[in-house]
Amino acid sequence: MKELSCYFYFLVFIIGFTFPAKSQNKLVSNRAYIEKLISSDSISKAKVELKNQLDYFRKSNSVDSLVAYINLVGHEKLANNDSKKAISNAEKFVAEIKNRNNDYYSKEALLALANLYATSRLFQENYNINKEALIFANKINPINKGDFSQIEYNLGTAAIDMQNLSLGQKHLYNSKNILEANPKIAAEQFYLTYNSIGRIKAKLLEIDSSNFYYNKSLKALGKMENLPVNKYYKAAIVKQNIALNLFNSGNPDEAIKMMKGAILDFQYFINLEKNDIKTPRAIRFRLASIDNLGVFYAGIGDNNNAIDVTTYSLEEKLKILSEEDPNVILSNLIVGHGHLIAKNYELAAKYIDAGLKHINKTPFYEDYALLIRASVYDNVGDIENAKKIYQRSEALYRVKNKDMYSLDFLEALTEMSLFYAKHGMAEKAITLAKESYDHTHSKSFENNITKFKHTENIALVNYELKYYKDALAYSNEALEMNLKMHNKLDSIQNEMSKPRVLYINAKSKYNLINDKSISFLESLLSQIEQGIKILEKRKTIVNNSDDVTKLIADNNDLFNFEKQLYLDLYNKTKDKKYLNELVSTHESSIYNRIRSRLNLKSNIEFANVSKKITDREKALKQKLTKSLTNSETINEFFTANDNWNVFLDSLKYNHPDYYKMRYETIKQPLNTLQNSIPKNTIIVRYVFINDLLYVYLINSKESSITKLTSSKNELNHLKKTIQSLSENQSDVKITSLKLLKLYQLLWQPIASKISVENVIIIPDGDLFNLSFETLTPKKINNFSELSTNSLLAKYNISYNYSLLLIKNNKPSIYNSNFVAFAPEFNDKMKSDYKFAITDSLALDKTYLTLLPQPFSVDIAQQYSELFNGSAYINKNATKQIFENSAKEHKIIHIGTHAESNNLSPELSRLIFAKNTTDENNSLYTYEIYNQNLSSNLAILTACETGKPTYQSGEGMISLAHAFNYAGSESILTSLWKIDEQSSAKITELFYNYIKKGWAKDKALRQAKLDYIATAEGRMINPQYWAGLVLIGDTSAINIKSDTNYVFIILIVLVLIIILIFSKKYLNHKKATKIN
Repeated sequence: MKELSCYFYFLVFIIGFTFPAKSQNKLVSNRAYIEKLISSDSISKAKVELKNQLDYFRKSNSVDSLVAYINLVGHEKLANNDSKKAISNAEKFVAEIKNRNNDYYSKEALLALANLYATSRLFQENYNINKEALIFANKINPINKGDFSQIEYNLGTAAIDMQNLSLGQKHLYNSKNILEANPKIAAEQFYLTYNSIGRIKAKLLEIDSSNFYYNKSLKALGKMENLPVNKYYKAAIVKQNIALNLFNSGNPDEAIKMMKGAILDFQYFINLEKNDIKTPRAIRFRLASIDNLGVFYAGIGDNNNAIDVTTYSLEEKLKILSEEDPNVILSNLIVGHGHLIAKNYELAAKYIDAGLKHINKTPFYEDYALLIRASVYDNVGDIENAKKIYQRSEALYRVKNKDMYSLDFLEALTEMSLFYAKHGMAEKAITLAKESYDHTHSKSFENNITKFKHTENIALVNYELKYYKDALAYSNEALEMNLKMHNKLDSIQNEMSKPRVLYINAKSKYNLINDKSISFLESLLSQIEQGIKILEKRKTIVNNSDDVTKLIADNNDLFNFEKQLYLDLYNKTKDKKYLNELVSTHESSIYNRIRSRLNLKSNIEFANVSKKITDREKALKQKLTKSLTNSETINEFFTANDNWNVFLDSLKYNHPDYYKMRYETIKQPLNTLQNSIPKNTIIVRYVFINDLLYVYLINSKESSITKLTSSKNELNHLKKTIQSLSENQSDVKITSLKLLKLYQLLWQPIASKISVENVIIIPDGDLFNLSFETLTPKKINNFSELSTNSLLAKYNISYNYSLLLIKNNKPSIYNSNFVAFAPEFNDKMKSDYKFAITDSLALDKTYLTLLPQPFSVDIAQQYSELFNGSAYINKNATKQIFENSAKEHKIIHIGTHAESNNLSPELSRLIFAKNTTDENNSLYTYEIYNQNLSSNLAILTACETGKPTYQSGEGMISLAHAFNYAGSESILTSLWKIDEQSSAKITELFYNYIKKGWAKDKALRQAKLDYIATAEGRMINPQYWAGLVLIGDTSAINIKSDTNYVFIILIVLVLIIILIFSKKYLNHKKATKIN
């Protein structure tokens, strides 16, 4: 099973609690004394004091005073932490008050009990007790309209918690109508009612209406007294809910900004009102907002920040709460889920298990906890435990839902059916898939989109089980559903989901036919191309990382199958046009992945494209998305779609480069590619097609394709070998065998076809993690033999990520030679930063753990002098200075730390010096698109701070693409974590050969050979030097050196001085003779 989406995360709405009874101010000090005893765990004394005070008020028949003590009578600590007993004590006490036959105080007592029910998550009891309170309110004369509004509000919030949205909306509208008919009712009631209506509208996905009521709530808040509780605490509650709306409507960056504002408001209130009764609640709400902030980060694929802030929240909760507290339990589950999405499975298990340990304290979360725990087991290959946990989860869902099918339960059935199908448990997989299919196809079920989804799911389950006839039948049914839909908007929404069904349908046909004719293959090709066209449209409405993940998965499946069809056609016909189409399709798939991820960033900017244009682009995309999810008529979609197409036409005309990079159909014929290949150069392009690996060779005269693997097992073994090499190459015997096997698999089949010295390698997938130079045609006994027995010894090797970038253009000419940026990250830089930061949440812990880089600083200074350039060192190597100073140089040298993010490559970052007045010192990959980094070469000798997962080169592709768009003709970077000292040494050698006018690929090759010749001990291990690779243009760089000019000037000056002195000497001699 795939990792569960971040939307299984709980997004925590913060609302006004059930209105309690009105307390008596004169009793505060008495009650406060008991509360103080409880907080100091003097429970026995607290019980005695409570009994004494209650006995006093009973004797004096002070019913109003007794009402004020209901929350203390029902305090869990006074019931020996037995929550059921605590509630029972409160219920008995309320019954006692009711027996005094005072309608007003009976109503007040019931409302106080309702507040306890709400806090204890006893939602039905909360609803029932408020209904009873309403009866007493009707008996009071004169009738208090404020009481009715308050109780209707309580009933509405209880109904929401019971998941009965229509009932909740009815009660809240009753409250609203009473308020608007009686405007003199306290503004706080307006604030609470509008806030809860906003919440229910959000749950109904009526986002505009929800925001309307949230803003009315804020307006009511503005009419309340200007106290910290109103200005910060209550405002933060509404801001938090608005942030949730922004996130769910596809505005993650604005949502993050708003949520940060809510967090700050809570903190302001906590700082100002340390002793306020609401302060403990504000502390909890602040941490809940931080949890939501983590969910937002996860939603945009920023898993590192998501984990950091949710871990911070958990640590802060543990300072004030026990590990059995429901808030701590949920926090453990959220952190664990974050690690699951980030593929940190060991840590995911640790945190989820910590939550499950006390899940009996909050059974509400148990189904969610079991679902993500099962996913962890599945992802680490522990199928038996995954199965057991899924069975527990299913049983819990069935008890919880009884004979009902909530959307959550239907989603869980889908996830579980796919798990069972993936692992060949056919009967169970089909049973679950059929159950959800049957329910969504019943006469009473009206949601066409959900019906389509579960038809698709049963088709996919059958396909996974290789029941191709049934998969074909169900996928046909799904494809026909659009034609039968009376609602055009539903039909268009389903159209966006069709690519997966088209894939299942075409692939099932493919697997059912053994003798595949050319016309049959071409008909499948047409079907797959239809799906790809839909995916092109779907990129426009990407909202979150789940959308991107699904989009990329659909892209990969469709493009892979399209490649297979072109290969089949080529093998049948030997027509080179099919081979060219195959390779062109492969190149298109790479760009589609990059584009899909970029569409997730709503605040991305691009060089030479104004903010006005990108803001317009963003607004039109949002309207298009909204028209598909929130509108009730088709007209809104048609209008939004027309406006979007008009915008694209203007973009194509006014900003052709930007349009080409983001929206133009990438698939291009490769007929002219051979004209772009430099002389004495061959391109080796590796291509994965389904579960097999091929290599495509092309030079200026001919092209061919060769199959390298024959089975999925062979391919899996190849990937494991590459992964093990990227992690450890210290044992020469083991490493030697691996390098030889990789040579035999990846190079030997094509070695006879490579007769030139210059080789451009374009890897695919996991091959991006391999340094091809280290492959050996025979075993080595020590690593020094790599200088004579390896591809490094034979070829000048450079890399690229796409054939579409192969150009034979002359390099650009820049007047400035060299600029370097090298923050050393020494102790002083870190201590200065730490001292300046006061908010612990804002503290960048990664920055404080960065290793110092003295060698990088030395290289930057040395070559800035030699190349007559500039160097920005330590605190001067800030992001702002880089953005202002890096452009238009022959060489841009970036000697800093980097953080790779292969799961969300656009969030990989370069880390610059911290400017204490500016917290943002990271240059993310997506930000590079808005930089001018025009250069012949950008060098990233970045010491990577950590790759949490082994991934198939996505980070490398995205980084190279961004630098290329920003104007860098080539980059020198590292495939893996590399030692700073060895990196500096190779860079130094490389620069020396660049200065001599050597081509970049030849210079890097010779630098590595020189390094091997002088390296000693463990430093000769390929782990220390083989990771540095050149991507892009290999041309020599014409470095202007002022040294020659200075030398000439000095000689001229010396000659002038000699001539002057000679002339003086001759004149003096003549004068002497005359005398």
